[in-house]
Parts: sequence; structure tokens; C-alpha cells
Amino acid sequence: MLIPSQIADHLSEDQLAFLQSFFAKSPESLGSCIQLKTYRKNHVLINTDDTCAHVYLLLQGRLQAIEERVAGEAFHFTEVSAIEIVGDFELFTRLPNRIITLTTLEKTRCLMIPAADYLSWIKQDANGLFIRTKMLISQLVAQTRFERQNFFLDNQTRLLYFLYRECGKQKDLSFPFSIKSTRQTMAGKLGCSVRTVNRTINALEEEGILKTEHGKVQIDRAQHGLIQEKVNQALCELS
Repeated sequence: MLIPSQIADHLSEDQLAFLQSFFAKSPESLGSCIQLKTYRKNHVLINTDDTCAHVYLLLQGRLQAIEERVAGEAFHFTEVSAIEIVGDFELFTRLPNRIITLTTLEKTRCLMIPAADYLSWIKQDANGLFIRTKMLISQLVAQTRFERQNFFLDNQTRLLYFLYRECGKQKDLSFPFSIKSTRQTMAGKLGCSVRTVNRTINALEEEGILKTEHGKVQIDRAQHGLIQEKVNQALCELS
């Protein structure tokens, strides 16, 4: 399948190269089913229990995956970055409805493909299925490694690791970094209570590893270096 010009004209070289490889042996009819979509920040792309109507190929931006049924609270368990495919897991496992919620963390651009057309194609295309399988295995390996490491980390180190990653995502590299996540969001991502997050932040502030201003965590250049050192040390000890 040739990538339609109305889509190809909006893509980077890397994005276009991936799509040309992934859809190399797909039928030309699939091209007419694909739509290029742009979503604003905080848009709900997929909602838990929705029917599996579309598959999304993430070209630009980041998504937050949320499990709605963990201990009665939303659990922010991972982030998805481009280039990635979402929405086909339920198709492969024959689940009729979505099992997670996906929201955009920033302006996001996707290809949207009807689920029925996607599944009909990829079941017949060894090339496309092989590429998708490699992506799924890479995801699984990365997630398993992180979960294995995270299992042995204490709450303080988990929070430090979270803060370090949040700093790395900020496009403005000037200090101090301001962590935009609320305490509730941090607790959801770390899998602990808000009380634990508050207690840990207070302890780190007493040690001079961070500071708070109007409840928001602030990290200056020296503190960022301390956080990086502590995180690297903790991960090395688990290796």
C-alpha cells in the first residue's frame, strides 16, 4: 500500500519510513480506511469498557495508560510514546471491550484505522504481523524489566525515579524544574497512597533533595544531580 499523499505530506522521514515498512504488503484498499487525527492534551483516546472500534498508530506525542479498577482508584501504570500502536491488544485477545483508558499527555497525532479492517489485514500479512509482534515483545520486555526493578525499590526511590523521569520529559531544560503532577497523580503512578507521597516529599525536602512551592515540587540543578545519583545507585544495586 502506498501511503496516501494527504497523510505522507504531514510526516517526518522516520515516521514515513516506519509506515512504508509496516504497510509494505497491505492491500491498497486499506489506505482509504486510514485517517490522520490530531488530538489536544488531555483528550481521552480510549475509554475503559468502550467497544474496540479503532486501532491507533501513535506518530507524535505521548499517552497515559490508566487502569480504572485498581483498589477502587485510577492507577496510572505506564506511558506510551511514538512510534507505537495502541488499541489492538483486545483484538488479538478477542476481548469485546477496552480494558484500559488512554489519554493524551500533550498534543498528539495518530493514524486511526477501523479495527475490523486492521484485523482483517494483519491476519493475512506476515510482514505486518511480524513487525507488530516485535513491537509487542519489546514492550513486554521493557515493562517486565521496569516492574522487576520497581518491585524492589522503596517508596522514596520510586518517587525519586518518577521525578527524574518527569524532569527528562520537560522540553524547557532551564532550572528549576517544576513538577506539574498533583500528589494524587503521583500516588496513582507510584501505586501508593497520597499520604505516603506527602510523607516522602517532606522527608526529601528536609534532606535538601527537592523543595516545594505552593505545594508543587521544584528541583534545581544541584538537586537534579543528587536525584540522578541516587536513582543510578539504586538501579545498579538491583542489576
